[in-house]
Amino acid sequence: MASGEGWVPEGKSARSTLLATLRAVVGGWRASVDVALSSGIAHFAPQYLPLLDPEMFPVTDSTLCASSLIEQVLFQYDLGTIRRCRLHHRGLNDTYKVECSEDRTYFLRIYRAGWRSREQIETEIAILLHLAQHKAKVSTPISRTDAQVLAPLDCAEGRRFAALFTAAPGGEVDRQAYTDELAATYGEAAATIHSAADDFKGRPLRPALDLAELLERPLHLVTSAIAHRPEDVAYIDGLGERLRRRIEGMAGLEIGFCHGDFHGGNACQKDGSFTFYDFDCCGWGYRAYDLAVFPWAFAVSESASEHIEAMGRAFLKGYARRRNVGAIDVDAIPAFVAIRQVWLMGLHISIGDRFGWGWINNAYFDRQLKILRDWENNFLDRPALGWLVPSTQ
Repeated sequence: MASGEGWVPEGKSARSTLLATLRAVVGGWRASVDVALSSGIAHFAPQYLPLLDPEMFPVTDSTLCASSLIEQVLFQYDLGTIRRCRLHHRGLNDTYKVECSEDRTYFLRIYRAGWRSREQIETEIAILLHLAQHKAKVSTPISRTDAQVLAPLDCAEGRRFAALFTAAPGGEVDRQAYTDELAATYGEAAATIHSAADDFKGRPLRPALDLAELLERPLHLVTSAIAHRPEDVAYIDGLGERLRRRIEGMAGLEIGFCHGDFHGGNACQKDGSFTFYDFDCCGWGYRAYDLAVFPWAFAVSESASEHIEAMGRAFLKGYARRRNVGAIDVDAIPAFVAIRQVWLMGLHISIGDRFGWGWINNAYFDRQLKILRDWENNFLDRPALGWLVPSTQ
């Protein structure tokens, strides 16, 4: 099939005619065709043609076929025999578990279209490699045989990116199984990551973990979603202003690289140490926020106040074994726990089209706002140095 220089089919009917012709030709040959367009060479194969149909209905999310990932993505890695690939988890992104010969396991992350830019994902990759080189225990990206790490995928909803990661050894610790010792070990590992990241020289091309990202934007999403609950709008607006003033009034808060999701998960434990993964929420911002996520996790699970205190104290004790924590940062943790709760609600609202809106209802807001009010009543105004820092320190 030939074309003149600069030839591009004009109009919807012309594009449809081209697609129909390509389907007939390619379908008959069971082969592929390269077509010269003004923008470059377009590669057509039978399984790809439906994606180019101008009549295709717009898509928000797609679930990629695991067998096609083996054939079109995983073959580019030196993995040996791939025994199985299947969807493992659907979260902010899609994660596929890849099981290979010799009991080797990897995880293939397919980033959601429009969620992170290529530059942001490349920064995540770069910081993970840096952390691993500095002996922090993290799941690391695997290069393809062409030395590239990211694989671009043109999907129905737009461009997505794939990256393959090593599996963290061991297993996750259930939140209810956390002891003081495990919480302290988790805190030590978090401190190791912070320290290892301090001399990262790459460009910090990630969403900044500042008040605009953690509080302002989520607060707007929440108040819009609960506009039919004016008393709750007034409450959360007032609390947001109070939290903003408190953090802005704290001079000298440490700024640095943050994992962004130290909630007791996102790590596997084996032989007394944790290996972290899922850095999708990482960025540069308030370190006190990163420290606040662990006690928040026990507050959001509606643990007893005594247990929240014990877990937060043990986590911080372990962290302090590896890295000093300033008194001002400890003092900011209660406010950042509340900010994290606002952030979570904003996140849930922002991904309603991905997971459905049925569960984001009045019962949902009743529970989430109760958690926020309980934290305000029990912890927000208590001096954190009195309950987060062990008396022996």
